[in-house]
Amino acid sequence: MQEQYKFLAVIADFTMREKLSHVMNNYHALPKAITHGSGFADSEMLELLGFTENRKVVALLTLDASLVSGFYDELERELKISEKGMGIAFTVPLSAASGFCGKLMQLTAIKNEQKGAEIMPKKFAYTHELIVSIVTKGEAEHVKEAAKASGAKGGTMVHGLGLGGEEAARFLGISIQEEKDIVLIVVHKEERDEVMKAIVSACGIESEARGICFSLPVDSAVGLR
Repeated sequence: MQEQYKFLAVIADFTMREKLSHVMNNYHALPKAITHGSGFADSEMLELLGFTENRKVVALLTLDASLVSGFYDELERELKISEKGMGIAFTVPLSAASGFCGKLMQLTAIKNEQKGAEIMPKKFAYTHELIVSIVTKGEAEHVKEAAKASGAKGGTMVHGLGLGGEEAARFLGISIQEEKDIVLIVVHKEERDEVMKAIVSACGIESEARGICFSLPVDSAVGLR
């Protein structure tokens, strides 16, 4: 499973949402989702990335590993993703999936084979990692401050809905609000520990943010500098 499929994320300016949706529709990929979020970075980084606005379009999908390179090529043609500031796209290894999800991915792989598989994606050699922080709604600003203070250049925040609050209250003795902020930050792997320690110190489970934080390896990417 981990060799055959990848979890792929694309983060770009909100103005690119229709073009990104067009690229996604060219591929049979299930499950897949597209939503919006907001980015944060200092002014120098925003200028470096070339973002024209703070709103972001965020796409998440699973894709056969053999098609990732072709997907990147389409992002380049439609969004100019590798050019300064157009956005980033990256993959993380997919280690497991539920039976139903696995069947969906197998079905889409068959459909994609009919249009011809592309070459394997360019390896990124795990030089970067994706840090995922999940905190109580309204606390993303504290994650942002902690991450930037520890060297992170920027990230993206999306809203979510937490589940299992009653179980957490029973076993951890704390109250967990359902609405969540999810902060996604890509960093060099050498920076991971320092950034995560700063986030946990400021926004950990015992703080008002009631946050958790974990990281995933990034094994291919475009748009990162």
